[in-house]
Amino acid sequence: MANDAEPITYLDPVPAIPISQGQATFYLFAISAKSLLEIAYTSERTQYNKTGIQRGLRPDRLKAIGKFLVSNGSNPALLPNAIIVSLSTQSYFQDGRLYICKRPRGEAFIIDGQHRLWAFSPEYSGAKDLNVVVTAFINLDDSRKAFIFRSINGNQRKINPSLVYDLIPMLRAKESVAFEDWRCHDLVVLLNETPDSPWKDRIGMVGGGGRIISQSSFISALKKLFKKGHLFASTDSDFFEERMQHELLLEYFKAVYNAYSAQWDNKAFFLCKYVGVSALLSLLDRIIDDLRHKHVAMSDATGLKVARDNFVPYIAKLTAFSFSTAEEKAKGITYVGESGITSLTKRVLSVVFGG
Repeated sequence: MANDAEPITYLDPVPAIPISQGQATFYLFAISAKSLLEIAYTSERTQYNKTGIQRGLRPDRLKAIGKFLVSNGSNPALLPNAIIVSLSTQSYFQDGRLYICKRPRGEAFIIDGQHRLWAFSPEYSGAKDLNVVVTAFINLDDSRKAFIFRSINGNQRKINPSLVYDLIPMLRAKESVAFEDWRCHDLVVLLNETPDSPWKDRIGMVGGGGRIISQSSFISALKKLFKKGHLFASTDSDFFEERMQHELLLEYFKAVYNAYSAQWDNKAFFLCKYVGVSALLSLLDRIIDDLRHKHVAMSDATGLKVARDNFVPYIAKLTAFSFSTAEEKAKGITYVGESGITSLTKRVLSVVFGG
């Protein structure tokens, strides 16, 4: 805090709109993110600091937002959500302008939006700066700060990721969406809409209940095939074109469906759930690699050559494993999260290829 003998200095006054809600008054304005960052501070709540309010700053999230800020895609970065702060009593509103005390790292307590603001630090976004929207209270005590933080974050409901993926076609430029996201979205749509697909109308495209797997879960599983060294990763791959990828997935899942018709879309089994689909796609990756080693032609000038008959011998071995939730639970085995997927994938590959 500044010594009483030191003169009080201010940032350039900013036009602000006073808003009253109940007995509270706050001020809405725009300011350079880097200017706000210079005077911003927060207090992390830990088991040792029970007077803190905020969550700790996460470097991974700061890096992700920083990357978003400096991206050079066709759509510039936007941060339209307000950052909420509490200013000291030395800041004041007069004649339509807010006079903010210039106290480095000690004037604007960040109640909400700390990651958006600290992402403007040079180590995360270089010289990038934007005007950000700010909602400012003056002289809130800690209990009011805590109340506002809890009200904002305790009542938020995360948007279903399947709905987010389903908005991809509405975006004006594919450059604003990662290649794997829009390609996987297109493939999942095709699997869900192709009349003879085993997945026809079985994927929850916008979330909600009534489907055994959601679009977001299917995409999460499918995106692994686009990682370096995997089936759909290389532009030189036989399966880089969307049409070829769709046909391959369709042929493969038809072979799986024919062998597991009783378990298909059956919630008593995890075959069609996220963990099952992830393991099945990893198996497909390994099967194609094995077929290539056997010099099976993948494609020619007319299109896809590998077909469901090529998959039948592998899936026939796989049927030794039931994918029954009850049977695995009776053995004390559950497949949950990414570690569960890793464990299940090893089990599936072992059943089919031994080892």
